[in-house]
Amino acid sequence: MNVEIHRTIESVPRERWDRVVEQSPHGSVFHRYRWLAAVERGCAESGRYVVAEDDDNDPVGVFASTVDSLPMTPFERLCSPDPGFGGPVVASDEDETLDALLDGAEHVCGDDIVAHVFRTVDESAVRYQRRLQERGYSQTVASCRFVVDLADGWESVYDRMSSSRRRAIRSGHKADVHVEDAVPDRDDLRAFHGGYSRVMDRVDGDAYPQSFFEELAAMDGRVRQFSLEADGEPAGSILVLVDDEQSTVHYFFSAVERDHFEYNASELLHEGAIKWGIENGYRYYDFGETSPDFRDGLFRFKERFGGRVVPTLSWERGCAPVRWNAFRLGRRLYQTANRLREEHE
Repeated sequence: MNVEIHRTIESVPRERWDRVVEQSPHGSVFHRYRWLAAVERGCAESGRYVVAEDDDNDPVGVFASTVDSLPMTPFERLCSPDPGFGGPVVASDEDETLDALLDGAEHVCGDDIVAHVFRTVDESAVRYQRRLQERGYSQTVASCRFVVDLADGWESVYDRMSSSRRRAIRSGHKADVHVEDAVPDRDDLRAFHGGYSRVMDRVDGDAYPQSFFEELAAMDGRVRQFSLEADGEPAGSILVLVDDEQSTVHYFFSAVERDHFEYNASELLHEGAIKWGIENGYRYYDFGETSPDFRDGLFRFKERFGGRVVPTLSWERGCAPVRWNAFRLGRRLYQTANRLREEHE
């Protein structure tokens, strides 16, 4: 197979890249050209894009990554685009194409990159586990997501929720509330970013830059904004990604601020997005990533919507033995010091 490596997604024809994503059973909205372009341009990421072609020069596999600096080290690593998910996308000739993509990723890992790590949104990517082990990758659970099956309609989804979540929805509807959905333009996304940034400040999180949100306006309708109006006033909104490839609506970003809590805004907005997904024929509603820890508040909040917990799998391989061993030793020491400090506190 012919393998091409590109340093920017813009050097790959969009229709050729997206054709592979659409033909593969493991492609998703996070693998599409426009999403990768938004991450590259909006987050100023340095990309590496592997394309495998068959004998007729038709693309049959793609593999997107970014190069990230590792904090407090002189090292860099090749990883899945952030935000989002990654992993190899294979449209045909699965065995040969997968090897060609992994060969391409290995070639990218030159002298400056200490490791390659990627995480997948499609749990069926576990089919590659044995082959990845043979290529030197080890697997971990990076996070988890709660996924709600929409096949049986809203009443079934509602019945599977916890009593506290159903009560919050009923309580929210006692006010004069209305949820509106739309495909946001750049101005909408710029305004959304203001509320989102305040939410991230409240939870001590790192917000993605406004430039990334502005780039999402070019996503060809794959981004939708759900906004709540309560008693005639704006009361928060969320952004979801529409994943036709996986028949999934992904909740991804929130601009529900503390003042909106009295209206149970989060519950009502998720209700609106779930109902939209059902009405438009989508199979799943994905509540997005959370820590795989039952003690975590966000884990418990999402769990009460009644979804199935899905592990987000991550694979990692060292690229340079000496630097990789030094990095792993430093990481173990750092993790041990953190654990001891937490135990002391």
